[in-house]
Amino acid sequence: MVADEKMLLFKKARLSLDACERELEDKAKEAAELKLERQKKKLQIEELEKIVRLKQAEADMFQLKANEAKREAEGLQRIAFAKADKSEEDYASSYLKQRLSEAEAEKQYCLKR
Repeated sequence: MVADEKMLLFKKARLSLDACERELEDKAKEAAELKLERQKKKLQIEELEKIVRLKQAEADMFQLKANEAKREAEGLQRIAFAKADKSEEDYASSYLKQRLSEAEAEKQYCLKR
């Protein structure tokens, strides 16, 4: 009877040990899966960081080009204003010369009478 009891306790202990071993294996598999998933996430994060750096460099390049274009436009605008001012000065000078010539012609005409 004691031997049967000890055998029963041994079987229960063996079943518990087997259950623990299965649980331990399951946990080890789960830990390995989590580690693999963590590595995948790390790679994804690194890839996203590379994309962010690339996009930042692209944005910086476009900002540089925009600044250059703005400076060029301002330079062209100054040239256009200078040419417009020169054109107005030339027109005014030409107009005044013509009026002076007309006034002198009128003066000569008046003196001849």
